[in-house]
Amino acid sequence: MRKFYSIFALILLSLATPAVAQVSIEAAAPAKTATEGITFEDKVKQNEVVNEFSNEARLRAERAAIRKERNTIEFNASLNGSLSNFNAKWQTVNGNANAITGVANLLFTHSYTKGKFTINNKATAKLGYTSKESEWTKSQDEWFFQTSPAYKISNEWNFGAIASFRSQFANGFNGDKKHSSSALAPGYLNVSLGFTYNCPKKSFPIKINLSPISMSATYVTNELIRNTFYTAKFGTKAEADLTPSERNTAYCYGLTLENGNARYEGGSSLQVNFDRTFGKKGVFRYRTVLYSFYGWINELTQQASSNRELFEHLAPTVRWEHTVDIKATKYFSTQFYFQMFYNKAQLNSIQTQILLGVGLSYNFKNK
Repeated sequence: MRKFYSIFALILLSLATPAVAQVSIEAAAPAKTATEGITFEDKVKQNEVVNEFSNEARLRAERAAIRKERNTIEFNASLNGSLSNFNAKWQTVNGNANAITGVANLLFTHSYTKGKFTINNKATAKLGYTSKESEWTKSQDEWFFQTSPAYKISNEWNFGAIASFRSQFANGFNGDKKHSSSALAPGYLNVSLGFTYNCPKKSFPIKINLSPISMSATYVTNELIRNTFYTAKFGTKAEADLTPSERNTAYCYGLTLENGNARYEGGSSLQVNFDRTFGKKGVFRYRTVLYSFYGWINELTQQASSNRELFEHLAPTVRWEHTVDIKATKYFSTQFYFQMFYNKAQLNSIQTQILLGVGLSYNFKNK
């Protein structure tokens, strides 16, 4: 019992004594991050990724766009024909003959422009045959090429040159069935230097070329053809027996015996071009070309020569062509062609031809 009281007294004593507790608080150091003290160094070489295929395709597209902008191309081909047939009774009364006519036409134009420089190229071809009673004869035959480089000096005027050559493909025969024409017999070369006016109105696309200095040449390179015309002009008379006047007389496409197989003339020329398509779908198209040459240089030379008795006033050479195309459908068209030609050296009369054809056609333009 005495132990119990002793323990109890000790407990009371401890409760009666004030207890003092000392707590010391220190500021906690900031926690270190996972990346503190760690440095990074990029040792990988950086290269720009270039898609070579994409760049090459873009460059090709850009070059194609530039070519299309600088180049204008047109190609037209047509095949026209006509057929006339009469039975024996009709031919007995009227005398008409059965006939088949076919004419092929080609037109190619190309224009290149870079800055103030322009070059226009044009090529045409026409070949046609007519069959009467199973006998084929040539009705149309001509090919033509022209190039005209020019430098733009204002909005309407260019300065440049025009060079053209015209001839035919196949042999031709006159009414007496004698050989009268062939390739380069005749052939016509025209070269001029001057100024060209271009109308700025799209509704009236006319071009007028004024060339104070021009040269015109006529070639007949086939001796057989020259002999045919010689016989028609002088008969069986020997060339040695001809008078000076006869030797200077035109006998074959304007050539004289003094000219040999080529005749050259110097002077001035005028050329007018008009080409317009009407309608949104280009149903109607009208083209005309007027060319005139006057050989005043040759005339002055003849006047100054000692053989005054051989002098003859020259007349301008004129060639005027009209072409009308009417498109019924995309591949079916009608063409009307009219030409007037005058060359006093060849014939002192106006020559004309008219052609009306219906047939197939194909046209391509890059613009």
